[in-house]
Amino acid sequence: MATEPSAFVYHAWLASAALPPGTVNGLLKKYGTPENVWNAVISGPSIIDGIHAAGLKTLKQNMTDEWLETVERLLFQHQIGAFTITDQDYPSMLLQMEEPPAILFYQGNLQCMRQKNLAMVGSRAASYDGQKAAGKIARNLSRKGIGIISGMAGGIDTASHTGCIEGGSRTIAVTGCGLDIVYPSANLRLRDRILENRGLLLSEYAPGEKPVGWHFPFRNRIITGLSQALIVIEAKIRSGTMTSVQHALNQGKDVFVYPGDPTSPYFEGNHRLLREGAVYFTTAEDILEDLGWLDNPGIIGQNSGCSGRTQTFTPEEEAVFSALKPGRLGFEQIADRSELSPAALMSTLTILQIKGMIEALPGKQYQLKDSDSQHYSDPEE
Repeated sequence: MATEPSAFVYHAWLASAALPPGTVNGLLKKYGTPENVWNAVISGPSIIDGIHAAGLKTLKQNMTDEWLETVERLLFQHQIGAFTITDQDYPSMLLQMEEPPAILFYQGNLQCMRQKNLAMVGSRAASYDGQKAAGKIARNLSRKGIGIISGMAGGIDTASHTGCIEGGSRTIAVTGCGLDIVYPSANLRLRDRILENRGLLLSEYAPGEKPVGWHFPFRNRIITGLSQALIVIEAKIRSGTMTSVQHALNQGKDVFVYPGDPTSPYFEGNHRLLREGAVYFTTAEDILEDLGWLDNPGIIGQNSGCSGRTQTFTPEEEAVFSALKPGRLGFEQIADRSELSPAALMSTLTILQIKGMIEALPGKQYQLKDSDSQHYSDPEE
């Protein structure tokens, strides 16, 4: 490549081999960063720390300038960042999972992971009643300051994300493909609305990774892992929704189940779950009351992972703050004003988003977060 690739290209490279999360977590624990793994593959033995032969072959094949340039372009074009399990601000809730994702790619506002979130899931080929119920419940939870996490699929997922946006809270979508791909394509406008409303898109699949059937039940563990509880709106007996239920139970999460029409095949799974001891509910207030949140304003609407502590900043972070102080700017404008290289700037912007100090906006723009701008003071003032 003509220039040194950004740090996130190494994240995408390591994710491209589709290695088991445990294998990648082991690599990151030993080597620290995806770039260090890259260097180990270049200079190390033919077999490295349990990487199977097919995975190692893929990693070596993707070490070409052409591959790196393609991924670099996708990352920049779609404003995709990434973080790993070894990063300091990796969500603590995911660390409690049996198979935590080693690398997560994202678009949007990372602060969404710090708020109180509930997962909502259900059928893609959903009934009208199910979609109506999902929208209403998500909207009412959102009005209480609760974020909704779902998978941006059709049906119940779409209704849940839309209801959350309409209620005023931020929603998180966990996808089963690279974030440069909108799946289903009909949800392009929903993707844009999520980002426009300061929401978040997450995926453990690198840019360019197409949707594959097994990705979706596997990604469901992230949906439930980031949530305080799971809400099932509509499910058939054999469905991806039931895999979400199993993930939630394995993670020790409460499962709330909407009863629905007992004569409808769309709600067969719901009634089986209720017979087996899932929590019955019909309104958002039922859920909040059972979680102990209904009459607790100290919980509702507050980010659980935020603190008001004073933070110190690196020279690169100070340069970005100084550049953004007048207002929102595009990536290239920030690069000009901060005099940082594109790779250093992208890395710095990601760290500041994880810290909750800046936010990404549509159109590849950034601005200081109003709520946190008081943490920074210009040394020249």
